[in-house]
Amino acid sequence: MSMSQKGRERWRSWLLGFAAGIVLLGAGCGGPPSILILTPANGSFNLGASVTVTGIVIGIDPAAIADVRVNGVSVLPLSDGMFSTSVALDAVAIVNPIVAEVIGNGGSILRDRVTVIAGDSIPDGDFSEDGIALRIAEPGLDELEPLVTSLVDLDLATLVPPGTLIVDDFCYLDSFLGCIGRVDATVHNSPPPSVSSFTLDIDPATNFVEGDVTLFDMLFTIRVVAVTGIGFTCFIDLDSATTLIPGDYALDPDAVDPSNVDVTQLGNVSVSFGGFSDSTDCDGFLGFIVEAFIGLVIGDLQNDFVKPAIEGFLNTIDAEGNTPIASGIEVTLDGIEISGPIGEALGVSLETPLFDVLEDVDGITLGSDARITATMPDPLAVDLTASYHVDQVLPTFGTLAPNGLPYELGMCISASAFNQLLKAEIESGLLITRISEFDFGGGPVPITAGLLAALLPAFGVLDPLAVLQIDIYPTMAPFVTGELGPGGELATLRLAHLNVEIVPTSDPSVTLLDLAVDAEVGLIGSFAAGELTFSIAPPAAMDIGFTLLENPLLANEVTVDLLLPQLLALALPVLGDSLGSFPLPDLLGLSLSLVDIDRNGEFISLFLDLSPTP
Repeated sequence: MSMSQKGRERWRSWLLGFAAGIVLLGAGCGGPPSILILTPANGSFNLGASVTVTGIVIGIDPAAIADVRVNGVSVLPLSDGMFSTSVALDAVAIVNPIVAEVIGNGGSILRDRVTVIAGDSIPDGDFSEDGIALRIAEPGLDELEPLVTSLVDLDLATLVPPGTLIVDDFCYLDSFLGCIGRVDATVHNSPPPSVSSFTLDIDPATNFVEGDVTLFDMLFTIRVVAVTGIGFTCFIDLDSATTLIPGDYALDPDAVDPSNVDVTQLGNVSVSFGGFSDSTDCDGFLGFIVEAFIGLVIGDLQNDFVKPAIEGFLNTIDAEGNTPIASGIEVTLDGIEISGPIGEALGVSLETPLFDVLEDVDGITLGSDARITATMPDPLAVDLTASYHVDQVLPTFGTLAPNGLPYELGMCISASAFNQLLKAEIESGLLITRISEFDFGGGPVPITAGLLAALLPAFGVLDPLAVLQIDIYPTMAPFVTGELGPGGELATLRLAHLNVEIVPTSDPSVTLLDLAVDAEVGLIGSFAAGELTFSIAPPAAMDIGFTLLENPLLANEVTVDLLLPQLLALALPVLGDSLGSFPLPDLLGLSLSLVDIDRNGEFISLFLDLSPTP
């Protein structure tokens, strides 16, 4: 009875779950004749120059064994079937297959294999430091300005309600006999205080951002009523064509929730009026004379009432410790943080605490650590303990994307954070694939024994009409190495120990051919219709390796070696499709359109434009 890769993993886990004495049971364990590598674990990471390999031969009479080999080197098993040896690791190759073989006197071979990654790793649940950068270029800040403005409730009629007493018992006419004319002045409600509109201009600077508010057509109507002396009523219209309120704001990671940006107003804002004008209309006896005197208090109204009212509002600190403009900027930046909506779109838990916010004259960079884990692990998928780590430097940003075009929003991810994403996706079922048909260019055709016999003659012993399927199961997460792809693609993706099993559709428990496949492929990225899509470039024959684990049909290994690239070429489009498309959500009502997808420094990067969602 043969044993598939999944069966070997279950058997291996069962043995390792018991005390060392279990190995003495040998053939009495009830399992099929086999050779199993007990340590190291498949998919483990190792920074050493070598690794100790231990294993066991089970269910085989020692007299029937011609040799036991590990990576082609003979090892002598002990009387209990155990064996141990040291295997050198190749740090340049990164992927280090370890193959154990037991060769029978008659030439039959049983194999087991584990794969060790020679390199550093990030344990499951730890952070990829400096893993993600989000860049808002100056044109992107321009797109955000209306959003900030919409969050600031600058309603002049609310700030200065009609009926507010602003001048109390003011003496407008004095004489040697004393004051003979006094007035009260209140904010009138017809029309109520208003501005036609206001804008916020956010400009990045070194270590802060400028946030200048401009009010347009600010209007106050003041009602002046005589309380002594000559009876009259005056209406004074105060109009400022533009009112400029410049402010500076510092951006830092929030001390309570570092996933968000803390925006602090630097000092108080100050109001300056442009095109300030007034007009006075009085009625009653000698009203034209009274108008001249009322004009004397207009400067006081402008500087002692209107200006302080606006400044008081914009400098008031709320319960969160923010002034109104700082709060609006903060809420807007929170709306474009990536951990929540983008993590949900990717189907993973994405945590991105900020370690720094960098402002320069061309934009703002939010630098984050990253922790990416599976939210809904697939019970059929492998459970992984770590992901491959690559030391990389957080990139800097210019005003243009790598293709020379301007952009508004940039997203960059390190190889380590991307590998965490791949690990989480594998645990969620990514790459578990069943291929039941091939497309040779004339449309899909079912996989049958007769079809495969044309490629591998050993399948000729089967009914040519027997329907077969290829089951692909990742035993470890693919990973990017940090290098460009073999053909200059976005990244080099390593598929290590991908279990490829050919089985009858009628009975998938029967293994006809079982391979552990390694491949080095180019990772291609694209973005369209709001979705980020990854695909795989076809590998060259030299970039594919495999170990034949189960071969009950006695297929010629040389033939398998020659035909495997063709087989994978047919399978890779389906495998590439299984990498999936990841919809990126609209951010605060702004849709995303692609400018470029490329490398920025060492990071995989996406450069986008923002536009209002229709």
